[in-house]
Amino acid sequence: MIEYEGRHLFTGEVVEKMQLSLPLLESGIGAVSYYVKQLETICKLRGLHPILAPLIQTFLEEILFEQKTTLFDPALVARLADSDVGEHLRAVFVPLIRGRTITTEERLMVEPPKSLKDWKPFQVTLSERCPALEAAKTLFNLVTCNRELEVAVARFCDRAPDVAAFAKNAGPQCLRIDYLTHGDRLAFYTPDFFVRTIDGHYYLIETKGREDRDVPLKAKAAIAWCEAASSPHSLTPSPRAREEGREAGGEGIQWHYLYIPQGVFERMAGDTVAELAHACAPALQNLLQAEEFQDLPLFVNLGQMDEETSAVESLIDPAILNALPSRYRRAADQAVMLYRFFENKEGMNYASVFTALLGSIDEVAKGLLIRRLQSEMPATVDDQKAWFDPCLGGVDRKSEDYYRKLAQNLKRTLVFNNGLSLIGLLRSCLDYALNDTTKIGGVFQALKTQLRFQGGRKLLETVTRINDFRNTYIAHQEQELTDKNLAKQELKIWIEALHMIGK
Repeated sequence: MIEYEGRHLFTGEVVEKMQLSLPLLESGIGAVSYYVKQLETICKLRGLHPILAPLIQTFLEEILFEQKTTLFDPALVARLADSDVGEHLRAVFVPLIRGRTITTEERLMVEPPKSLKDWKPFQVTLSERCPALEAAKTLFNLVTCNRELEVAVARFCDRAPDVAAFAKNAGPQCLRIDYLTHGDRLAFYTPDFFVRTIDGHYYLIETKGREDRDVPLKAKAAIAWCEAASSPHSLTPSPRAREEGREAGGEGIQWHYLYIPQGVFERMAGDTVAELAHACAPALQNLLQAEEFQDLPLFVNLGQMDEETSAVESLIDPAILNALPSRYRRAADQAVMLYRFFENKEGMNYASVFTALLGSIDEVAKGLLIRRLQSEMPATVDDQKAWFDPCLGGVDRKSEDYYRKLAQNLKRTLVFNNGLSLIGLLRSCLDYALNDTTKIGGVFQALKTQLRFQGGRKLLETVTRINDFRNTYIAHQEQELTDKNLAKQELKIWIEALHMIGK
């Protein structure tokens, strides 16, 4: 008895497990029992021997081979353990068994419909890779996102002129659609977004970067849900939706499943959800027509990481990217991918592209200050107090306030590791060291001695540019960043600065 584990050739995922009793394959009768047990394991059924055994015998004796034979023929027995025999037998019998043992039930409403605006508040854990976005058209205060494509689609929906409202499908009350996996296991699928358009149509949206073998099954289940939800008896439209439906010439509520592959979204140049749905329709049709896993358009997407790497390296020098620490490289990849999502779409705000880099930019700024100044900082607490609070005699009141705030922020950075606006702090420190003639002791004297180095003025110019851009377009958003060429130009500078400052 041996343990057998079958894995998919391309993805490496386990597709079947069973115990094999090889002595059974030494005779025709034993082989029939062996294959019955194997089919029961694959189809998760029991008690099939009385039904399957005669069918398998007939298949082996009369159908599989060019010549008819019997289970007692030594030539047949010699072939029973060959892999091609098992593959043919599974390919024929597994679909037949599943076709006669799996039934599809009509989707029915199990409880009265609930409006999304009545969902209870819920908490989520946020990070740079899983941000929460502010949006004018969301029903909630924030839109939680799990990856770059969701961030891009959320931004798109917030600006699309045909979108009335949208929301992330998240939290304990989220919509979960049941479906059968390829292994015939009951599972639940959670689509990404709900969208309501101004013409009264509703979209259940799924964003997809890389497909897996259950994607078509999830899509079919979601389409069935949309068909049921579009029934006149499944949901009661709100007064606003009824009015919008009449204006559009329709009746009731129409739900549509919108499957958004990453590549299609990148190339789509329109600015409405209707245009996006039209662009994505062929991909969904292709997905649904694929009946077997190896027929899916997965193999193109298996190279997605190479495509993402190519997209990043086409914008940034590969030598700089490869020199970045892994956490900064991830931030750079995320920022460039978001830029690629937005660049073909009119009127997009590129501010969110830089959000992924904010933490990294501040971190390298802090690292440079610590490397240059920590060795100059006194060891004792009393000496540190004096060092960060030097005499400012002869300095006017306005300048005195500026210097004291700068020194206190440096103390927070060097002593307590919680400095504020670190890229701005680095700019101020470089500016004092290179341009300010005011003579001050303590930490300011250390700035003069430690921040005057070859390339310092070029670094000051870069840091000043980043800080001004950050304050204008990203942090305070005094202006909206809709110029894609400006965004591309500054994105290169920000990523190259990660390398320059972090060296």
